[in-house]
Amino acid sequence: MRKIIAGLALIGSIVLIACGPLASAPATPETWTPPPTPTTPPTPIATPTPARPVLTTYTVQRGTIERRVELQGRVAAVGERELSFAIDGVVKAVYVTPDAEIAKGQVLAELLEVGELEDRLAQAKREYALAQQQLDRALGEMRFPLRRAEIDLEVARTALAQLLAPPDATKIAAARAALQQAEAARDRARNDASAVKTRAELALQQAQKRLIAAQAEFSAASHAAGQDKADHRAQERLVRASDALRTAEEEVARLQIEYDTARNNEIAAVQAAEAQVMLAQTALDELLKGPDPLKVAEARRAVAVAELAVEQARSNIRVDPQLERAVEEAKREVDNIRRQIEALKLVAGFSGRILAVNVAPGSVIRAGEPAFIALDPSVASDALEVLVTSSSVPLVAGQPVSISFARYPGVTYQGTVTGIPGGGSNSAAARSGYHIAYEPADLRLETGDTATVTVVLARREGVLWLPPKAIRADSRSYVLVQRGDRPERVDVETGLTTADRVEILSGLNEGDVVIGQ
Repeated sequence: MRKIIAGLALIGSIVLIACGPLASAPATPETWTPPPTPTTPPTPIATPTPARPVLTTYTVQRGTIERRVELQGRVAAVGERELSFAIDGVVKAVYVTPDAEIAKGQVLAELLEVGELEDRLAQAKREYALAQQQLDRALGEMRFPLRRAEIDLEVARTALAQLLAPPDATKIAAARAALQQAEAARDRARNDASAVKTRAELALQQAQKRLIAAQAEFSAASHAAGQDKADHRAQERLVRASDALRTAEEEVARLQIEYDTARNNEIAAVQAAEAQVMLAQTALDELLKGPDPLKVAEARRAVAVAELAVEQARSNIRVDPQLERAVEEAKREVDNIRRQIEALKLVAGFSGRILAVNVAPGSVIRAGEPAFIALDPSVASDALEVLVTSSSVPLVAGQPVSISFARYPGVTYQGTVTGIPGGGSNSAAARSGYHIAYEPADLRLETGDTATVTVVLARREGVLWLPPKAIRADSRSYVLVQRGDRPERVDVETGLTTADRVEILSGLNEGDVVIGQ
């Protein structure tokens, strides 16, 4: 214990020796440290009590709620039309310029072909033709007996109808007239042919007389030339007589042929005319005598047999549904590709004048965007209207709207929808956009003026309503109603909703106070 106390005393001495020089050493910048500043105890601060938040409340009111939509439009001439493509695409070519006159059916612009439509159309046509050929072949094999039976039935029914038809006074009169005409034609043929033959006979007789005279002259000339061969005049006479004789012989031969022909023609013409008379007489006799009972019975039997044959042939037809479906699908594919090809071209649906061109080769255009603005002179006038190119809601003709014009700020005018979009997929035949007439019609406006068209989509009058900020929702709609000092949840059923009002169908009463969100 003594050793421990002595050791502690020694350590204390060493510490005192070490501390002594440090405390008495002079202060230098390197060794001096300023003494610590005494710390002031902090002053207590009172914490304010949080203020109660101010609650926004709304009162259930009764009034009118309207759901509206605003559409942007412009003032345009009544005859102005916006022409647009029915599909999106890249413009391949533009064929008209502003102020150009256009004709109905004229191609105004064309889009680039996508996906080699022409090749696809050719392939689709081949597939359609093949499918149709297969169906026709199958049907032909099955329908041939039916068609043959149907033809036999038609023939049998026609024969029976002809037998049973009563004598027609008009037909009888016509048959008698035909007989008279045939007889008159026979008489004319006989007279005409006889006259021709007579003229030919007279001409032949005269030629024969000239031949006799020529023969006599030739004999005399031959005799004279034989008496004195040195007589040149006699020799010339002989030559002339020889030529005249040859001419007379040829003429007689020709006229003999003409006479024989005229005589044969007379016989043929008279025989043909007589045959026509006999045919006309037979036709009249058939009309007058009526049907033969035996022939009528035979005709009835033939009709019955033909009807049975048709029914039997029809019952034997069994068309393969797959073949029919293949034809229908191939036809739909052809029509679909054709519509795609047609949609590549924008065709004028009326004759008029181009007012503006909004596209150029290489430009991208969306379906419905106005590629051209044209004037249709058939409906053009000095009157103006509001044209709305597109609408997020469908409008109907006759629908009332409200219009405000940028030229007259703060003033609202009444209007009526007079035309709606329509027409073919690639034809500018019908109106484009929505056309709206306004009142008064003599309002001072210019084409191109902007207009805002307000359309009332729905309207509720005399209904309870709250602002949307008053309505809360989880699994269903509810509100917080102030009941004394605490809010109470009340489920509500809502109806028509707009940007600033929500219709309350049930759950609240007029005057109830609701806490907002």
